[in-house]
Amino acid sequence: MLETPFFFASGQHQLFGVFHDPGAAPTARLPFVFCHPFGEEKLWAHRVFVTFARALAQRGHPVLRFDYAGNGDSGGDFRDSTVVTALADIGCAVDVLKERCGAPTVGLLGLRLGATLANHLAGRRSDVSALILWAPVVQGERYMQELLRINLTTQMAVFKQIRADRAQLVQSLRDGQPVNVDGYEVMWPMYEQVAALTLEGACGPAAGRRLIGQVERAAGAPPSRELEALAAGASGTTLEIVQEEPFWKEILRFYETAPELFARTQAWLERP
Repeated sequence: MLETPFFFASGQHQLFGVFHDPGAAPTARLPFVFCHPFGEEKLWAHRVFVTFARALAQRGHPVLRFDYAGNGDSGGDFRDSTVVTALADIGCAVDVLKERCGAPTVGLLGLRLGATLANHLAGRRSDVSALILWAPVVQGERYMQELLRINLTTQMAVFKQIRADRAQLVQSLRDGQPVNVDGYEVMWPMYEQVAALTLEGACGPAAGRRLIGQVERAAGAPPSRELEALAAGASGTTLEIVQEEPFWKEILRFYETAPELFARTQAWLERP
């Protein structure tokens, strides 16, 4: 297996990617583009993404990991990031991976907001034949409210009081001012576009398979009603409830792997 860092163009920016090449793997398998989550969740999940990319490459799947514009080592400013720019970046990554592998189709693997974006992009293209959605964001509005809650928590830690409540934060965004979430400056276009997202807003590939991984810390957790309904209403969709630590959060242990999630995902990939 070879790992090659490189840059590729998306609009006006150069995006940083790492290509995991299976090399002399005995069987050529579906290539995958990895779609990372938002903000701090990207940081905490990074090592798990790297480990699983290597695991897939060892099984013969070429993998492209990359940073959206304004993220990681890619060009651009995070403040200019939106759903529109992230979807365009994923689309460019798909084209680059297809060209490198000479493959007619690819798969997308996404985590959290990255999973929701992958799902939406797949609904727009005919060259995505498989989707792996780990702990996807189901309702963008609810997710953005969670991010605003982080800002409120930070205000309490720093100032010992709430100086701007959620309504005031949203108004600041509307007025063109950034709102800081864990050190990331969110602007109104990003807030507005994420808030409008829903996982069921796009059904993924017209032909192909989709795995939704519901990640739960506790054993025996019931299926999410939203995810269960989505899986039941979309052909080719499998919902797996996986007991795993939420490795994309700031938890006591820094995770390098998610063994149960990996095993269930790899088993799904092996199914006909």
